[in-house]
Amino acid sequence: MSAPLGPDLDPRDLDPVSEPPDDDDLVEADVDGAGWAGLELSGVRIASSRFTGVDLTGAGWRNVRLYGCRFERVDLSGARLSGLTVERCAFVDCKFTGVRLIESTVKNGAFQGCRFDYANLDGVRTTGPVHWTDCGWARAVLTNCRLPTAALRGCHLTDAELVDCDLRGADLRGNDLSGLTGLASLRGAAIGATQLSDLAVLAARDLDLKVHDAD
Repeated sequence: MSAPLGPDLDPRDLDPVSEPPDDDDLVEADVDGAGWAGLELSGVRIASSRFTGVDLTGAGWRNVRLYGCRFERVDLSGARLSGLTVERCAFVDCKFTGVRLIESTVKNGAFQGCRFDYANLDGVRTTGPVHWTDCGWARAVLTNCRLPTAALRGCHLTDAELVDCDLRGADLRGNDLSGLTGLASLRGAAIGATQLSDLAVLAARDLDLKVHDAD
């Protein structure tokens, strides 16, 4: 699977911004350490911008378009994000704990070292290469997600749940799948030979099999 295209940012083109946008587009902004908790946005475009150490906990975004942005150490815990379009964006060491991501599309996205613990993703789809690397997904729930171009590497999936998802074409090699529930959603995904034992554990859990030490 090809690597996603990332943001093409030149720091010299970015203008420092400290005040949150008020339903206006945000382009070529450099937002560093801003406290924008609970920020409500609707129908705006955020493009070619860099966010570092920004507090966006509890934000409410609807129909927001993100293009060519870099987010580093941004906290989106508890945010409700619906109808997002995310293209050519990179997220590094960000927190999505308890986030609700609804009916959104990610294209050419990279998530490195991010936390999606207790997140709820509903109706999310990928339409270009999207990589999650070394991310935490403990107790996350993914429902009706279509992720044919997703790749996960070194992710922690403890007690994560897949419900009516389509992962045909997704690359799940290099992850411990034994903590997942939702075997049927893995149909058509790529895994490594060493992960077959993980699927046995998953199947036993999903089918409520009674496993005994002796035949």
